Amino acid sequence: MKPISFAAVTIIVGSVIGLTDGDVLGGSAVGSGDKIVKTNCVQCHRIEGKPAPRRTKQAPDLIWAGNKYQHDWLVAWLQNPEFKLYPVGYDFRPERKKGHLALPADQAKAVTDFLATRKDDRIKAGLMKPGTPEQLERGQKLYRDHGCQNCHFTPAKSAKGFVGGTSSTSFIKLNERLNADWVYRFNQNPNDFEPDSGAYIPKPPLPDDDIYAITAYMMTFK
Repeated sequence: MKPISFAAVTIIVGSVIGLTDGDVLGGSAVGSGDKIVKTNCVQCHRIEGKPAPRRTKQAPDLIWAGNKYQHDWLVAWLQNPEFKLYPVGYDFRPERKKGHLALPADQAKAVTDFLATRKDDRIKAGLMKPGTPEQLERGQKLYRDHGCQNCHFTPAKSAKGFVGGTSSTSFIKLNERLNADWVYRFNQNPNDFEPDSGAYIPKPPLPDDDIYAITAYMMTFK
């Protein structure tokens, strides 16, 4: 069964150069969120520019962070970034990865507020709604038939609480982490955001109703 990489991707997993697990920028917020991002985050993450292949980057792009991440989740994760969003590292080199920089609460909020301004006009807000029972059933079948779990950790009733491969981002707690409209638009064509990434795209492409159903099902992942 072919793997599929319908959803994103992704979020902040690169380390800040010179900082190790548990390091925190001490004290109260140092300047505004944009200063913190431009001083620390851009060493690994891009906050502007055109889409680029994953193999050319150290960490996920933040160019469209305002469309992608749920505000409250990102504030909390930046304070305690222990959950691994990419099990083997974004660039597939876990041996050189340090823990992500942890921020005090005020800095985490300042950074998140700044990243919320980074938006892409291609993502339209309000298109995704909670799936109907029929859509969720259809989405679950499509998700399994196309082997999404081959590349992504997927919540499941198992001893670990999940199943799946490690070559792409984890889908555990996806409904808390990513905005549904971002996931939907990414699923329509991953190459619009990570060209030549190797993501499996069905041929012929799935009709939009099926992509909507898959996205609705994914947004139930806890």
